[in-house]
Amino acid sequence: MQLLRLQSEECKDINVNAWLEKRINKYISPEVQNECLKIMAQHVLCEISKDIASSSCFSVMADECTDCSNKEQLTVNIRWTDQDLKEHEDFIGLYQVDSITADCLLSYIQDVLFRVNLKLTNCRDQCYDGASNMSNSRNGVVKKIVEEENRALLKIEQSLKS
Repeated sequence: MQLLRLQSEECKDINVNAWLEKRINKYISPEVQNECLKIMAQHVLCEISKDIASSSCFSVMADECTDCSNKEQLTVNIRWTDQDLKEHEDFIGLYQVDSITADCLLSYIQDVLFRVNLKLTNCRDQCYDGASNMSNSRNGVVKKIVEEENRALLKIEQSLKS
């Protein structure tokens, strides 16, 4: 509703009250609002991926965790520098995963990179939390990515002890 009001300030042809009072067409229903949010999110992600693609290399940062409903989730961030050597760290998404095995997590990370049109050959760094399924040097995600791209180095985040 706020977006509709904002748009009506720029375009005087939009009669906000007439749109909001319609009973037949549910333009402000939760379904339509969710669809609009998805479209906006895809547009933002597309713009972010174009910026990252303009860089010659990037880093993958990922972490898995269990939410309060006991579902496994994976967060993926991409860190990159622009042509002025300014650092950027962009949140790419939060994904519900089927399991937290290294193979499953690797397939999700590869899928995310594919969706934002980034090639693993440009990955120069990996950053994980130190969990064995992520950073295990024998069969973790890091090992599997290094097998595909040997220039993708590893950084393990150390937990700060209070």
